[in-house]
Amino acid sequence: MKTVFITRKLPNIAEQILSKYFKVVINKTNQPITRRKLLEVVSKYDAILSTISDRLSADIIAKKKNLQVISNYAVGVNNIDVKFAQRNGIAVYNTPDVVTQSTADMTFALLLSLVRKIDEARHFVKKNKWSGWNPEIFLGEELSGKTLGIIGFGRVGQAVAKRAIGFGLHVIFCDRLKSKSHQLIGVGQQVKFKTLLEKSDYISLHVPLQKDTRYLINKKSISWMKKKPIIINTARGEIIETDSLVNALRKRYVRGACLDVTDPEPIKGNHPLTRIKNCIVVPHIGTATVECRYAMAKMAAENIINHFV
Repeated sequence: MKTVFITRKLPNIAEQILSKYFKVVINKTNQPITRRKLLEVVSKYDAILSTISDRLSADIIAKKKNLQVISNYAVGVNNIDVKFAQRNGIAVYNTPDVVTQSTADMTFALLLSLVRKIDEARHFVKKNKWSGWNPEIFLGEELSGKTLGIIGFGRVGQAVAKRAIGFGLHVIFCDRLKSKSHQLIGVGQQVKFKTLLEKSDYISLHVPLQKDTRYLINKKSISWMKKKPIIINTARGEIIETDSLVNALRKRYVRGACLDVTDPEPIKGNHPLTRIKNCIVVPHIGTATVECRYAMAKMAAENIINHFV
């Protein structure tokens, strides 16, 4: 019987369906396994159900013996050296479709929290400062009539665009692929990258982390942002050059940032990003819904089953 190792405590649907076909071993703690343990797993098992915390680099994958499948519990696979794995006969799978709605929802949850000063207002009440209605406190901004620029117009980018229309936003986007899929949903105008940066009041990032997207938002690209926008990142932390963002926030070259992901990740509680008033940082919870996490676990397990059975 083939063997599968699950690297993290996940919804038990994964174990339930895998155990019908394989011998399943699980890391039952909610902590990433060590590099030493990962080396052992790679050399011992036929399949691995991994998470983004597991850095499956070439030197680790090279220790494989019977390993045939890596099924990543994520839409991204930047934690895996995919090309090296494939060259060594290992199939790599991810969970793309099931994260779309939760990530798109989180994009607007973050943006609305910042522009409507939700966190500040909440703490105002908790500190017993609310003495009555006041027309001058916590004045935010409306989304309607503003321009949302979406960088990366795949599944999540398009889901964000659909929500944006409901808020009365004008949507522009840029994408590496000259896809006509946006015509199917009837939203968004495709523009060049620099044009998007110049015209957007809000910029939302939805590209995978690759060589051409690493530090896509940097000192130079920020200098093109004429409207001093709010930047939302629910993709990968390394798409933004952190030092450039910190400087831009401090000097008001951008007027805010909403970050579900950071570089480095995690960041410490005393990091400059956490001390800037117009910046929201949350701990990579874009897919953190009961429905999404269940569906991710199910799909990651089914990827392994479908490969072997």
